Amino acid sequence: MKWWIVEDALCDRRGHWFEYIQTIRSGLLELGDICSVFTDRYAESWLVDGLNGEPMLPRSIWRRIGDNAPRWKRLLRVPAHGVLTYWSIARLLKRIEQSEKSDPSDRLQDCASPDMIFVPTVLVHHLVGWWRLIMGPLRRYPIRVLLFFPNTPIHLAEDGSPQVNADPTARLFVWLIRKLSREVGNGRVILAAETESMVAALTNVTGVKFTYLPHPVRLPVGRDDPNLDSIRKVPLLGAYGAARHEKGSDILQTAIRSVLAENSEFGAAFTMQWLDDFEDEGGRWVSKDEYLQRQPKFRFIQEYFKEGGYMEQVSRTSVMMLPYRDNYALRVSRVVIEAMIMGIPVIATEGTTLHQQAQKFGVCVSCRDGCVDSLKNAIEEAVEGLEQLQARAVEKADAARDHFSVKNFRRLLIEAIPDLD
Repeated sequence: MKWWIVEDALCDRRGHWFEYIQTIRSGLLELGDICSVFTDRYAESWLVDGLNGEPMLPRSIWRRIGDNAPRWKRLLRVPAHGVLTYWSIARLLKRIEQSEKSDPSDRLQDCASPDMIFVPTVLVHHLVGWWRLIMGPLRRYPIRVLLFFPNTPIHLAEDGSPQVNADPTARLFVWLIRKLSREVGNGRVILAAETESMVAALTNVTGVKFTYLPHPVRLPVGRDDPNLDSIRKVPLLGAYGAARHEKGSDILQTAIRSVLAENSEFGAAFTMQWLDDFEDEGGRWVSKDEYLQRQPKFRFIQEYFKEGGYMEQVSRTSVMMLPYRDNYALRVSRVVIEAMIMGIPVIATEGTTLHQQAQKFGVCVSCRDGCVDSLKNAIEEAVEGLEQLQARAVEKADAARDHFSVKNFRRLLIEAIPDLD
């Protein structure tokens, strides 16, 4: 199969996009597929080189989300980015038409007529452009389009039913999805999400079929199963990625402070990545805890990981702390999958997809949403029973690696569209 992977979030070291697309690309190549990757036109050279990519997509919309721009400007970005997305892909399609005449050195030659265009992280900003492409220029080609939705403008109401958010972009999102229903029905378009709960919610709200496909993550090269003897030394409890309110970073540092204040001899060390301060739900700024900064058993990581540094840090981690809030009732986090395939127990919030996946494919110590005392108890429980928790996590790691593999992702995609391969 020939693939185009189109991802304008590929720009720099922020987030997990490079590792995510690198995993998918290398996995597809190992399975014998051909793959071209297209990135933000301003992507850093190391990223482009690492993916053998082509920097020709619009400036990443992901980099501008949350920049406190005026509402009118944020709304205007939706059609503006859609138009830019449309024209960037339209130009690529023109290169297909000219492929016989094009320069043999053109890196698109090996994948000039793809079977599948894969857009891994679609927002409504992208959907505007892809709807126009699917209904227009792409009709001339026998190409299928896989649109993947990690984050959507829907939420669960108190009774657990999925509801569309109140803002106009959410209504536009649903309208565009419904406009694609015929193309989804005939298999030209595959709408997919990476959690079962998100698939069910999107299908329910839009009336259009969504397909579950797992978020592919692979074991780092050279990573062996955890050595249980190591946890008898000083276990490390970690939380990685940008600190944010929706990830429970504020209550996490409060809970850790409580643990260490009550027991200076606590049998574990802690580390949190904290790149920038953030606002809580009340608009108050949350900063790094001064007490924690003075503790020998605690460390803030205040910079982005260099290449390979993130997975190296994860491999030293005994327990992953993920007290994410109800924003993750539908969304997935790559971090929990990384923990599961590496045989690392996790602390996760009840009612989130992280909790659901960790119970099924890994080992989870539960905490309640937004509750410092519950999180503190979960930390203490995890350290006290760490040997048993990690042994169980290692036993389940192989099944997690199989489920969250590129091979399984591809298999489930082909099952959804039987004549695809």
